[in-house]
Amino acid sequence: MKGTLDSLIAASLLLLGTACNASQVSGTYVAQAQGVAEMLQLTQTSDGRIDGVLTRVELKEDGRVNSQQASFSGSTAAGQITLKFPILSFFLSGQSLAGTVSGNTIRLQIVDSKGNVTTEVFERNSPSQFKTYADKMKSKGQAISYNAKLLNLAQQYRETAANAEHWIANAEAHAQRIPTAKADYEKVESEMRSLVGRERETLDHVTRSQIAVAVTQADIAGEQIDIEVQQVWDIGLGGSGSKLEKDFAGWDGNCGTDQQLRKQGASDQAILAWDQACKQVVSERTKFEPIYKRMSEQRADLRSFQATTQARRKALVNQANRIQ
Repeated sequence: MKGTLDSLIAASLLLLGTACNASQVSGTYVAQAQGVAEMLQLTQTSDGRIDGVLTRVELKEDGRVNSQQASFSGSTAAGQITLKFPILSFFLSGQSLAGTVSGNTIRLQIVDSKGNVTTEVFERNSPSQFKTYADKMKSKGQAISYNAKLLNLAQQYRETAANAEHWIANAEAHAQRIPTAKADYEKVESEMRSLVGRERETLDHVTRSQIAVAVTQADIAGEQIDIEVQQVWDIGLGGSGSKLEKDFAGWDGNCGTDQQLRKQGASDQAILAWDQACKQVVSERTKFEPIYKRMSEQRADLRSFQATTQARRKALVNQANRIQ
């Protein structure tokens, strides 16, 4: 956007450099309103015909700055002026503008897309003054964009801190259930060992087969515990915890100073919101990181325990099948 704006202004500065000032109407006229700056550069011939360029710079609510330029021809006589554009410009609702000329002032009637009519007042001025207006809007647009970015980032940080706090509470609760999960595994394995022992002592083939089936069913119960553990630790806590860990690791932890933020165009409101959110997420990261590390170690230990008990259960199933 900066390159486009500077190119338009540079072209405008040269446009009338060699033009013959055949009439008092010839020259550069600048209009300024809230969020808009416009420049008319025109040359009038002795018979009242006009040629020139209308340049417009507009500041949008989101901070974007749009720059457009449109050539025109027209005429002026008895204090009246008409400008005709060969193509419909997207910043004009029609292909012609009309108005009045009085001394160093040109007044043009502008019809917006909703049919509202306003008067744009152009005063004789210089391209450098138009550039000053345009540069001010560009600076204001950069400040608007920066404030929006800062506020959005503050909101993201608040959400990250809240998500981390929720994750910590959830992880701590499930960590307390690890002994229960291990006890459930051991209970299943103990039942399977007992069944295999009964099967060895049973002489009836049919009864042994029934016991072997019961051993397999107990192994399935152990697999159900595996699924539940996976859902809690790998799908639930693991996925969300890993994302939080990456979010925290990808941030340099630099909140900046009020002076640095204000130099970028930050408002008092944005600075306050950012400062609070940044300090909150710094505190939450300090709390999250050691807990996440501890939970990862506990999950690794539980995974090793699972692998061991799974291997023992499979061995018991094989024994039961061989006995029958």
